[in-house]
Amino acid sequence: MELTFNLKNSPFTISKKLLDILTTEIQKTGNAPEQPDHFILSFRDEDYSAETGGYHPVEIHIVEMQGLWQFDYITDFTYVGCGQDAELVKEIDFDFTTGIGFQLYTGDDDLKFFAELYKLWESNFIDYFESGVFKTEVKTY
Repeated sequence: MELTFNLKNSPFTISKKLLDILTTEIQKTGNAPEQPDHFILSFRDEDYSAETGGYHPVEIHIVEMQGLWQFDYITDFTYVGCGQDAELVKEIDFDFTTGIGFQLYTGDDDLKFFAELYKLWESNFIDYFESGVFKTEVKTY
């Protein structure tokens, strides 16, 4: 399954490397090109916990519209709190559909103001992925 992305409306430059990672992970599912029209890719460090740390879980949702794929959101999660009271929450959220970005302790703002944060996040994510720290799950609907 070949994915062609529509990046015209993205406020960020999304690297070919990230697109290749997503395409490869989706291709591993063996889905036919005509189905499905939504993918949620979950990247998890199985050892990540509030007590020991690790690599933050990431979820990326892409949708197909008129034959092209586009980003709906990219969310990076973190634990807040300690021990049994720790809660997994959004730390960074790039919501391409609404045009709103979010960073924990900073809040919401127009997505274009998160361009530098996105660039840093993407670079780190690709490095972590290539290091093999993530287990990937692809959900379709």
